[in-house]
Formats: sequence, C-alpha cells, structure tokens
Amino acid sequence: MTARNSLALVCGLILVLLTITPAQAHGIGKTLVLNQTAGPYLLSVWTDPDPLRADQTHVVVGVTDPNTREPVVSGLAVTVSLTAAGDPATILSEAAGTDSVNRFFYAAEFNDRVTAGRWLVGVRVTGEMGTGELAGYAIDVEPARRVNWLWLGVGGLAVVVIVWIVGAMRTAAPPSPTAGNKRVKPSRS
Repeated sequence: MTARNSLALVCGLILVLLTITPAQAHGIGKTLVLNQTAGPYLLSVWTDPDPLRADQTHVVVGVTDPNTREPVVSGLAVTVSLTAAGDPATILSEAAGTDSVNRFFYAAEFNDRVTAGRWLVGVRVTGEMGTGELAGYAIDVEPARRVNWLWLGVGGLAVVVIVWIVGAMRTAAPPSPTAGNKRVKPSRS
C-alpha cells in the first residue's frame, strides 16, 4: 500500500468517525408520554440517552395532528423546558429544532447545562392549529461521565492508524547491487 493510499484511508476513517457521533445523538430513548392530547395536538415525548447524564441530555418531541394522525413537521415552534425539582427557580428552556436524524421529531439538547438530580419536563407547541402544553413529567439526570469512552476509543484508533501509516511509509534499504548474485567458484579441470 502506498503512502497516498494510506493517507486516503486515514482521511476516510476520520470522516466516518466524525459522522457516527452526531448520528448517535438523537435516538428514541425512554418514553415519557405517548400521544397525549395537548391543545389541538397529540404530543409524544422521549428522553435520550437512557440513563440521562448531565453531559448528555436530549428531549425529543413528536407532534401529531389528532384528526389525520399524520406528523406535523413544519410551521411549529416547539419549546422544551426543564425545571429543577429541588429548586423551581432554576428553569432551562430550549427551542427544539427539527431532529437531524429523524425529520418527524423536534429535539432539544441540554448537554452540560443540567446538573445531576430530578428535573421536570415541560413542552409547549405553537402553530397554525393553536397552542398545546404538557408539563410535570419527572426525569432523573445522573452525574456526567468522568471519561468519555467514545473519544478515548477514537484517540486509540487514531494512534493505531498513525503507527500503521508510519510503518507503511518507511522505506526499506535498497538492495545492494550484488544481492542475489552467487559467487561461482571456477572449476578445476
């Protein structure tokens, strides 16, 4: 494998790893409420990941038209709020944008903004059909991870790939001009 091919392989691996991380950010984790009537809408709310951690807390909202049972994917303003159960004066609010993985959902990220403990989730949806609200769903947030194993693994993989590339790029000493030539003893006749 040439140095150019090795470099292309490393660049490709890095691009793949960078796209994997965001894709894992918004799954559907733990269901808080499913198709609950809120004004003119049916709302479903999930948290992700499970368990929630102070460094990774996502709230995902699905909005459905109750008459057609079709998802409402445009013309909405979705706001998610988290209120600390131990201190109701601590309220975090985030406008939920269309989820990058699934366009039928709206996602709000509270990464590194919440602390460990119990929080109450509130959702407000405003659109052409009117306004709907849900509130009071309790979630428990665990402390942040001390070590981010994903990035530790990516770093380890990068070290292995770099060592492999350096090994592939090392050139062997060129063969000597006499290598492979056997000395023939003159025959005595």
